[in-house]
Amino acid sequence: GIAVKSGDAVAVGDTLMTLA
Repeated sequence: GIAVKSGDAVAVGDTLMTLA
């Protein structure tokens, strides 16, 4: 995902970015 670059699930990173 975008929010967490290292070894994250795409959905998780994108969700964190959206909530932020």
